[in-house]
Amino acid sequence: MFETHYGLTGRPFQLTPDPRFYFESATHRKAMSYLGYGLAQGEGFIIITGEIGAGKSTLVAHLMQTVDKARLTAAQIVTTQLKGDDLLHMVASSFGVATAGLDKTGTLAAIEHFLHT
Repeated sequence: MFETHYGLTGRPFQLTPDPRFYFESATHRKAMSYLGYGLAQGEGFIIITGEIGAGKSTLVAHLMQTVDKARLTAAQIVTTQLKGDDLLHMVASSFGVATAGLDKTGTLAAIEHFLHT
């Protein structure tokens, strides 16, 4: 209904963030600068925090679209309710690293090997 009224080409207020609707406020621009700097410096893990609805997921989705995949390897983990070992397996899975049957040490070694490769 509001799409037609406002002449929108899509539905901007979905539960799943859509990077097409990224709006670069001053705060988002600053966050993108920090993220870009962190990626450029090879900082490893970068964590984004903020209030619900602040645009964190949309910001990161926008960032992931701009990442040069030939130069950087990046993954996005959006699940917050994970134990340590489960988080490691999720990270490995995001990079396509097989971890079946591996304990925590083996999983860390597999991720490290992938990142060095």
